[in-house]
Amino acid sequence: MGFTVAIPIALGAILGNYLDGLLHTGPLFILLGLLLGLISGIYGAYRLYKSVFQ
Repeated sequence: MGFTVAIPIALGAILGNYLDGLLHTGPLFILLGLLLGLISGIYGAYRLYKSVFQ
């Protein structure tokens, strides 16, 4: 379950950092990437939890 949450957050941060460097936007895309990764990770953990405990 840890990877279900950690991987989307890490990928969002990496992609956001890349876009910030490419577009010179400061911390805008890294924050958006972290937020979207967090939402995606929580949703994935919810789906995993739901399927295991049914």
